[in-house]
Amino acid sequence: MSANPPIALITLHAGFHHSSLALRSIAACCRDEPFYTDIRLFESTVKADPNQVIDEIAASAPRLAGFSTYLWNIDLCLALAEALKARSPNTSIVFGGPEAGPRGEELLATRPAVDFIIEGEGEFAFRDLARVLLRNEGRLDAVSGLLWREENRMRRNPIRPVPPEELISPYTEGLLDADKPLIYWETSRGCPFRCSFCTSAGDQLRTLPDSRIEAELEVLGRLEHKTVKLLDRSFHLGAKRTLRLLKRFLDTPDSLRFHLELNPDRITPEAMALFESAPPGKFQFEIGLQTLDDGVLDRIERRMDVPKGTENIRQLVAMNRHPVHLDLIVGLPDEDAEQCRTSMDRVFNLGADHLQLGTLKLLPGTALRHQASQYDYRFDPDPPYEVHSHRSLGADALNRFKHYAELIERLWNSGLLRHTLTWWVPTHFHHRVSRLLDVLLEIAPDLAHRPPPHRMFNAVATLLEPHAGKDPVLRQLFAWDYGHFALPGRQAPAVVHEAITWHAVDVGGRRKHRPVYTLGERACEVVNKRRREPLASGRYALWPRKHLKGRPATRIRIQDTCPRVAKGSKM
Repeated sequence: MSANPPIALITLHAGFHHSSLALRSIAACCRDEPFYTDIRLFESTVKADPNQVIDEIAASAPRLAGFSTYLWNIDLCLALAEALKARSPNTSIVFGGPEAGPRGEELLATRPAVDFIIEGEGEFAFRDLARVLLRNEGRLDAVSGLLWREENRMRRNPIRPVPPEELISPYTEGLLDADKPLIYWETSRGCPFRCSFCTSAGDQLRTLPDSRIEAELEVLGRLEHKTVKLLDRSFHLGAKRTLRLLKRFLDTPDSLRFHLELNPDRITPEAMALFESAPPGKFQFEIGLQTLDDGVLDRIERRMDVPKGTENIRQLVAMNRHPVHLDLIVGLPDEDAEQCRTSMDRVFNLGADHLQLGTLKLLPGTALRHQASQYDYRFDPDPPYEVHSHRSLGADALNRFKHYAELIERLWNSGLLRHTLTWWVPTHFHHRVSRLLDVLLEIAPDLAHRPPPHRMFNAVATLLEPHAGKDPVLRQLFAWDYGHFALPGRQAPAVVHEAITWHAVDVGGRRKHRPVYTLGERACEVVNKRRREPLASGRYALWPRKHLKGRPATRIRIQDTCPRVAKGSKM
């Protein structure tokens, strides 16, 4: 057994597919220390049994335990820390991460189980703290960003940003967790922007050395069927650098995907051309628009050329090559309900694969949190610090947007009614998805509370039927969407049954009757916007394979010679 007391590095993820870059970066920066081989990583999820988690940690008898904390895990980490301290009173417990740093003094004042807080970057700060506590080397007052109690008073050290060339890569040190489908990576730290709602607004922008990036890409480039998610707050840190990285990403296996956070108004024509030429699905784009209102953008100190940004998003969507995820925030300062609706309607019409309508969170340490009284914010004082109202947006109005968010998630982001909405919103609701959602909520308020999918389809059909009677394209698209969800049975809306016929088709060597859907030329154009291999207009036997992930549908083009089967007959 080693003479060095063990060190536990701990975090709780939101889901099983995550791994912690933070813990591995801390461990890597301890590589030259005698206690490096005694570092143990404990990663679990917020849904795990806390008793099992604490049993595993306590069994290692750590002398020093470090918790990496975030919005989603801080309360559970505090509970684990208290349980660990009860079992092992001599264990020193340190909290770090974006949730602990801004709350450092509060946590030390109210949580006796927590001995230290590290604010700012934790790699060398944790190493230096471990040197003091485990080897009696150095002094507490020399540890960057450290907060601790001393003789009934609070002590705080200044934060010293680490020169990027001194940071040690966990991936080149062999600490990559290649078993997870999602790999977190960074090529820069800090942010070029100063958005008042964001904890990164005050972080000094630094790019990591090209030599480190290339060495890490050599490691990542040996992976396949993974998604590398860049944690860079903005991928656009100079046009030449951006193009160089994109070209390097394209040299990796096609099945290795890169998830990038883009500023849409900073996408150059050269970058757009690379996206166009890349293998389909090579990239995933996340774009935090937050709002399209120039006045609100000014109030949150966010710079964006809205017309240029939205035009670039249209180009990305029109490529139909890489998933596009757009974010909006409801509850920004003095943005009223009509302004929020306008942004939501405009962004929805961009046609991205995913639209996330989130509620503002007043995070500790942000400029907007300090301005809360100025805008008369009402918000939850505990994580996730979600806003309930402000002086220009009442609680009922904000709650309405939560219902919009749920409906957009169920009807659009899921793909359940994407073709239907693509046609229905501009044709019958004047490009205002908010109007369609309002009517849906009037006739079926329970839609905001996650009813079963069949209930969703039938509620939508109630609103759609008067339009579908005069609009064959809408009727065809609604039936087509339903056909990808389920075989039409007793629960299917009448408008679906009216739109289909039944034909005998060969299924695995046996003749079975299957529903046949008609796609006219206009409906086919809508469907083909989402397809890389276009369909021809005509009639298709269609049924979902429910036992497979994503319910992929089987489609068979029906010729006039195929026998028609009377509805309800058996084969």
